[in-house]
Amino acid sequence: MTTKEQVLAALLQNPDTWLSGDELAQQSGRSRESVWKAINALKKQGHLIESRKNRGYRYAGSQQLDANAIQIYGQQQFAGPIEVVSETNSTQSLAKQFLSRHQPQYAAFFADQQTAGYGRQGREFYSPAQTGLYFSLILPNPTNALANVGLLTTGVAVSVLTVLQRFYPDKVFALKWVNDILMDQRKVGGIITEATLELESTSASAFIVGVGLNLTTTDFPEELVTRAQAIDPTTAVDRNRLAAALLAQLVALDQHYSQAEFLPTYRENSMVLGQQVTLQVGNQTIHGTAAAIDERGGLVVETSDGERKTYMSGEVIKVDLPA
Repeated sequence: MTTKEQVLAALLQNPDTWLSGDELAQQSGRSRESVWKAINALKKQGHLIESRKNRGYRYAGSQQLDANAIQIYGQQQFAGPIEVVSETNSTQSLAKQFLSRHQPQYAAFFADQQTAGYGRQGREFYSPAQTGLYFSLILPNPTNALANVGLLTTGVAVSVLTVLQRFYPDKVFALKWVNDILMDQRKVGGIITEATLELESTSASAFIVGVGLNLTTTDFPEELVTRAQAIDPTTAVDRNRLAAALLAQLVALDQHYSQAEFLPTYRENSMVLGQQVTLQVGNQTIHGTAAAIDERGGLVVETSDGERKTYMSGEVIKVDLPA
């Protein structure tokens, strides 16, 4: 580890604690001058580090995403590379480029801003700098099977919901099948799951999970003002800490999502169950009642003539909530 990485690790591992230059030098095995230079370099990267005479240094969060900070907050448990860029067209593209050069493995890609972030059916996901968290995670699929992809997508939604509830305990979130996270009927987060297909065998060697969250965004384009909002525009969480928690939760999910243990939580937090919905599947539009989420994560819709049909893909484009 570089001096900068060692100093950052020491500060993050001692939250709300003042550490003197001597203590940081001792922990890092470097000189006090090297520590001072490392502190200044970290400040230039956006890390908020308080300095006080006779007390030393104290970490106060970060305004910037930082791969080292994410790994440290995650206690170095993420078994793969983490890449952070200031701007990209889409973190999904970064993940796909990585897979074109490497065998499937855990890898995470974060961007402070996306210029062409997208969700389902290529729909744009507004991704301004500083105010959101946008990332893609590669999940290897050693079985190559596609049968449980519905469970993966619903499981990711529950995993993200669980972490958000931990960071924002006073907020009430809801899930709109299959991959949107809402507050007060407005979208605060979106999830997309794409498969890297092996065309010869119609199997998937890896999944790329993309997550976009509106954390403090307030300046939405006009067409999104009534449909999207920030989770909390007045409170800025440490995005590195949030990123580490999300990676840990999603990797844990990857070990057992086929067991579908999260489905009761998904159903409990669903905003569509029991409601009249309009479902878009390709060029087909289906109207009916969202009757159930089945054991594979599919949406069961009951039409007015009493017929029930399960859909594994599609988008709920309208929910008629009671007044």
